[in-house]
Amino acid sequence: MPSNGYPNSTARNSASTDDGSVSRRRLLGTAATAVVTGAGLSAASGSAAAEPDEIMEIDFRDGVPDVTDAPQNEAEVVFKIHGYTSSSASVERAATFRDTARAVGYDGAVTAVTWDDSGLPSSAMQRARDTGDPFAVWLADYTDANPSTTIRLLGHSMGGIVQLETLAAIDGAFTVATADSIGSFAASDAPCGDGAFFDAIRASAGTVHNYYSTNDGVARLGSGPADCGGWFGDGTTPDNYDDVDVSDSVSNHSAYRAETGCVSAIVDNY
Repeated sequence: MPSNGYPNSTARNSASTDDGSVSRRRLLGTAATAVVTGAGLSAASGSAAAEPDEIMEIDFRDGVPDVTDAPQNEAEVVFKIHGYTSSSASVERAATFRDTARAVGYDGAVTAVTWDDSGLPSSAMQRARDTGDPFAVWLADYTDANPSTTIRLLGHSMGGIVQLETLAAIDGAFTVATADSIGSFAASDAPCGDGAFFDAIRASAGTVHNYYSTNDGVARLGSGPADCGGWFGDGTTPDNYDDVDVSDSVSNHSAYRAETGCVSAIVDNY
């Protein structure tokens, strides 16, 4: 569903450069080419195709994984990013979302994205931020190998930080269809005009949704709509960004992925 001029179907590569400087966008493209050398051939042949409901996992704890660690040649893939202290249960968390999505009629592939969330919250938050760059590199390769696949990101809790940092690292080099969060632990002003991710949301995704619950006592951005009302804020979010209240179905920070009311709202926007 196109929105405000941003494509939301297939992730698209872009070779545009605005000037002669060595931009982050150009560096991303160079790094993406270097990371995986043989994955494109395997993807094109379909040799790593997943079973229809298999939860594959791309694990960034030991570096950038192979492109073939994710489903190949799918119509669309939801990349489910776990939150704090959930790396060991990343596949299980993704499977819960998949099962709920199946119950409300969604049949797209779901893949677990695993990052290093060990240690204290402060150090885990830094690693969530640091995961954005390698995930963006990986996605660039994945979209090259799977040019017809619709890419959707869904980050829970600190996974919402990974989600936004990935958009920042993509930096408009291509777009993903949707980049959503549930119970996001990103800062409450992150999507705002004077926040850290306004430009990244606008440039790197078709649509971005913050599914929030006022019953969530853990989340920051995910406990309510974006807070753009600071002393120096301009009160705006990007045209392709929406806050979605799922409080009626989500009673706590861990309930989003298992509640049909919340997951229905998510897939209705796919």
